[in-house]
Amino acid sequence: MAQQATQVLNTSVEQEAWDLYEVGSNEDVVVLAKRHPENFYIQHLGYLALYELTGRATISAPKGISSLAPLVDAIQNYEIGKTSDACNSLNLYFKTQTNPLCFSIIQTAIKIYFRAEAYEDAKSIITRFKKQWNDNSFVKEELICIYYLKRYDEVIKVFRDNMKLLNDSDIHKLVGMALLFLDRHKEANLIFENIPNKLNLPSFEEKRKMYDSVYKKISELEAKSNSLNHKDLEDMGFAYLFHGDYSKAEKMFLSLTEKLKSKLCSV
Repeated sequence: MAQQATQVLNTSVEQEAWDLYEVGSNEDVVVLAKRHPENFYIQHLGYLALYELTGRATISAPKGISSLAPLVDAIQNYEIGKTSDACNSLNLYFKTQTNPLCFSIIQTAIKIYFRAEAYEDAKSIITRFKKQWNDNSFVKEELICIYYLKRYDEVIKVFRDNMKLLNDSDIHKLVGMALLFLDRHKEANLIFENIPNKLNLPSFEEKRKMYDSVYKKISELEAKSNSLNHKDLEDMGFAYLFHGDYSKAEKMFLSLTEKLKSKLCSV
């Protein structure tokens, strides 16, 4: 009877810890973990909560086995640069359909998957989270995944279905490049000319002469591209674009949008 009562208590405490973690009360989870050092599940959840609070692994991973252990392993591997092993641990966790999902877990998983460029895995868990919770919080990350998977028709559909949530300059650049790859050049130009927060972006015709001058010295700019500022690199991208060099335009715009992926990886 005593053992049964202990099991009920542990289940109750674990549910309390999860409920706190799910709503972002990470400080309370950490406190709860200190009160229950014998409970592996709560110890692992406390580790995840502390990671949310600090953005890095500040303590050694708790020992023991629980359903959350693969997530702890994923973070540990990610922090030491073993992104492939980190992805494998994440896949192990998500493979068990009964393992719970919440915003924090998906956000951490996306960060790890993006660092490993495992876009198919990232897309899969975003879709699962969206269906389970009817939550479109990760639509930006979803579109990035689809773009890197080269599903350009799907990029356009996701963008059109969620335009109000995707009013972002970096996302607009990816959509423009997707349209170029689909040979929908006029639509692509329209997207590039109306990127949010870029009041002075050139139209295709009005600024062609300006980009002609940039293109004439493109070899010189390429040679010193590592030291150029954002505006100069963007000008190079448009020069490529307006002269039909779509491959180099894509490479340049993607290098500019890498900061977006980098930002997601460091959340």
